[in-house]
Amino acid sequence: MELRPIRLLTLLLLVLFVSGVSSGQEKSVKPGINDTFRNPKPEEFVERFEIESREVFQQRENILEACQIKPGQTVADIGAGTGLFTRMFSDAVGDEGRVIAVDIAQEFLDHVKLTSHQRGQKNVETQLCTPESTELPDDSIDVAFICDTYHHFEFPLKTMASLRRALKPGGRVIVIDFRRIPGKTKDWTLNHVRAGQEVFESEIVESGFLKTREVNDFLVENYFVEFTKSATPGLKSPLYPIIAGHGGVVAVPNATEKPRSGAKLLLDATAAAPAGSIHKSLDRAARLLNLYGVAGLKASDVKIVVVLHGEATKSVLNDEFYQARFGVEQNPNLSLIKLLQDAGVEVFVCGQALNYKAFPESAVAKGISVAESALSVIANRQMDGYGYLPLH
Repeated sequence: MELRPIRLLTLLLLVLFVSGVSSGQEKSVKPGINDTFRNPKPEEFVERFEIESREVFQQRENILEACQIKPGQTVADIGAGTGLFTRMFSDAVGDEGRVIAVDIAQEFLDHVKLTSHQRGQKNVETQLCTPESTELPDDSIDVAFICDTYHHFEFPLKTMASLRRALKPGGRVIVIDFRRIPGKTKDWTLNHVRAGQEVFESEIVESGFLKTREVNDFLVENYFVEFTKSATPGLKSPLYPIIAGHGGVVAVPNATEKPRSGAKLLLDATAAAPAGSIHKSLDRAARLLNLYGVAGLKASDVKIVVVLHGEATKSVLNDEFYQARFGVEQNPNLSLIKLLQDAGVEVFVCGQALNYKAFPESAVAKGISVAESALSVIANRQMDGYGYLPLH
């Protein structure tokens, strides 16, 4: 598989890393690695890199989905090259979003401008970087995408420190790069890529990021990892290894009591929640799953049942009924419930509570089970060996 054209991402002056220690890196970790990418001819690289034999091109749709790009975001494609992902991100962020193609070669940026214009993509910008700076303004981007490019950083600590400045608080970095495993990886990759995933991850963490996610289900020659910009020196950013965006947790490496596989838990939710807000019991279910993820376990290693009744009953109403009753356009709990269900969580609503609250069964969102009563769920699952967690 041919390597995509990689552009040397620029390096800013020294910054203070999360540890509070200034890091100097005056020597290139691999001098000359970018010499062949000066004055490129984009049409030649299109033929080499936008072909099915290249894994990241073949898996481009899966990669885009895994990036979890949202409409309205600003995404920087670092080392954009021929603009394959720049154009895909343009569609993903929509008219309200922005995509910035960053590259050291003006020839690539001109090609990105032309191809994006031909597609009518008006939200694409280009940014020429230098060996010393990305030229991206501070706090200007939501997501940085680095595909088969990180191993071309000659000054990785400075480069990532520069990128950290450009990210908004909580901003994400997605890194896709070649697996480098002696005895398994092709000789070309062993000779070309200076280090493996573990070394690259340690450099990124040292630069002020926390690893939050890894996707392993569709790439073979490459790996896909996500990092989040840490918010405060010394303060860990939340991790979302199983349920994205909800129930954030932090890793506690020296903890004496960790989640164990095989637990069965029943969460009894009755508390009220303001209309338009996520119910805390659902967020706690997400947190429970993420705790298992941080501990290296899978969602299937724990069985969770959530039963909603009392004031929590409204959390299961469909959008149409929710809006009519509470004046809020959408029920924000439904998307979280879907994520929980996809992870194997069973969600029930009490049929008695629905009647008491004058919510018809037809108002319950599709896919949510109506139990005869919450008491029935509690009694039955306790007989099945579930631990009872009242969240009142």
